[in-house]
Amino acid sequence: MFVGIDFGTTNSAVAIADARGDVKLVPLQDASYWRTVLYFEPGGGLTAGAPAIARYLETEGEGRLVQSIKSHLASSTFTRTSILGRRWALEDMIAAYLRLVRAASPVDLGNRCVIGRPVRYWGAEDDADDARAVSRMRDALAKAGFDEVVFEYEPVGAAARYAAQLDHDELIVVADFGGGTTDFSVIRVGPRRAEVLATGGIGVSGDAFDARVIDAVVSPALGRGSRYRDEMGGEAPVPAWLYGHLRRWHLLSFLKEDSTQRLLERVARGAVEPERVNRLVSIVEDDLGLPLHRAVEGAKVRLSSHAEDRVALPAIKLDLPVTRPAFDSWIEEDLVAIESVLDDVLARAGVSGREIDRAFATGGSSLVPAVRARLASRFGDAKVVGGEELTSVAWGLAARARQEFGKS
Repeated sequence: MFVGIDFGTTNSAVAIADARGDVKLVPLQDASYWRTVLYFEPGGGLTAGAPAIARYLETEGEGRLVQSIKSHLASSTFTRTSILGRRWALEDMIAAYLRLVRAASPVDLGNRCVIGRPVRYWGAEDDADDARAVSRMRDALAKAGFDEVVFEYEPVGAAARYAAQLDHDELIVVADFGGGTTDFSVIRVGPRRAEVLATGGIGVSGDAFDARVIDAVVSPALGRGSRYRDEMGGEAPVPAWLYGHLRRWHLLSFLKEDSTQRLLERVARGAVEPERVNRLVSIVEDDLGLPLHRAVEGAKVRLSSHAEDRVALPAIKLDLPVTRPAFDSWIEEDLVAIESVLDDVLARAGVSGREIDRAFATGGSSLVPAVRARLASRFGDAKVVGGEELTSVAWGLAARARQEFGKS
C-alpha cells in the first residue's frame, strides 16, 4: 500500500494506492477530508478535524481551537505557544494532528508517504524560510510515525489525478488555489509521461480572499478605526494589529493569550464606541473565531452563485451585506498578484496560453467566479476544467507514492 497525504492550510486528505495502481481516498470517520484544525480541551483532551469542530460546539468553546497551523511553518519567530497552561512546539501540534488522522484511518498508514507541499510555503521570504518549513514538516511527520517521506509539489499531485483519465498526451497548466497559497505548474502529461516544465507559487489564495471581506465589512463593525480613552485620560486608536490577527486564522487563536486579553479589557473600558469594541471582545473571550470565519467563508461561497449575500453572526448581533461586485473589487489586487505568477511560470516553461491544451483548476478557491474568469480569459472557457477540488491533490500524491516506493 502506498500513501499520499495532502496536509493543507484549510483542509487535509489522505489517499492510498495499491500495487496495481488503483487509488482511493481514505475516509476519516466517513469524511473524504478533514479541516486542518485542533481543539484543546481544558481537561487535557485533544481532537482534530471534524471531531474537533464537533467538540468545540459541544463544549461551547471552553477550550482552545487552533487552525491553519501550516501557515506558521516558514516563520523564524514562531516556535512554540502556550495552550491552556502547556507549552506546545509547532512540530508537536502538527504531529498531534497527523497522529489523530492516522487513528481515524480505517487502514494502517504505515511509516512512509508522499506528502504535498506548496511551491513556496506561506510567509517564506527566501529559500532559508522555505527550507525551515520543510525541515519542520519532516520532524512533525517523523513524530507521527512517518520516517520515510518524499515531498511533492501539490500542483504536480493534482496533475497526476488529471492525467489518470487521459488516453493521450496533453500540455496542461495546473492551477491549485488552496487556503494559504496558489500554485501553478506547466506539465506535459499523458498515460505514460509527466514532464514538469515550470512551477511557481504565491502566498495568496482563499484565506486572503476571506481576509479582504473581514477588512472591508467585518472589522469596521468590530471597532477598527475607533478610539478609546486610556488610563491617563487621553485618547488613542484601538490597536490596528488586533484586526490584523482577526483576519488570519493562524493568528486569530493567539488573541486569547493573557497579555492580549488584558489589553482588550483596557480598550473595552475606555471605548468611545463600546458596542463595536465589545463585539471584538466577545469574539476573543467566547472563542468565536470559528463561527466568524465560517460566516465569512460561507458568504464567499454563496457569492459564487448569488449576486449578494450577508455575513451573519447572531451571537454578537452581526449582520452585514456583501455583494459579488464589491467582493471582486476587494480581491482584485490579489488576482493581479496571482496572475503575475502565472505569467512567470508560462514564460519559464517557454509556452504561451494558446499552446495549453487544458487548465486544470483545483482547490476550493478555484470555484470563485472571478478566479475562473481570469483563467477563462487567458486560456479560453472550454479549456478550463476542474473537479474533486478538495481531494485531487491527495489522490495524485498516492499515485506518486506508488511510483516512488514501488521501485523498492
